Amino acid sequence: MYKSFTKNHKRVINRALINLTPLLRVKQLTQKKKRSSVKEFPYIIKSKNRITLALKFFINKTSNKSKIKTHKTLFTELLTAVNNSGTNVSKKKSLYEYAFIKKKYFYYRWF
Repeated sequence: MYKSFTKNHKRVINRALINLTPLLRVKQLTQKKKRSSVKEFPYIIKSKNRITLALKFFINKTSNKSKIKTHKTLFTELLTAVNNSGTNVSKKKSLYEYAFIKKKYFYYRWF
């Protein structure tokens, strides 16, 4: 990867992680009295957890493909994340849309 870039490769990796980091996450809670009801609460993630979630999205996507070598899939996913496109960025956007739907419980965070 270092040989294939003319620009600084650390900036490319940094930009890819910035594009993949989610700001919101949805947590499911069940009520003790009503076992059938599940409430979903969106909440803002701390900065350390954002980076770990971005890395989890990135690694889970590349480890599922067994036909192509892992380093090639890492490289292609990294390039698509830098361009702000690809499956990981679309997964982040769909997570935001789902959290926006569940925003009526946003202020009731006690966990």
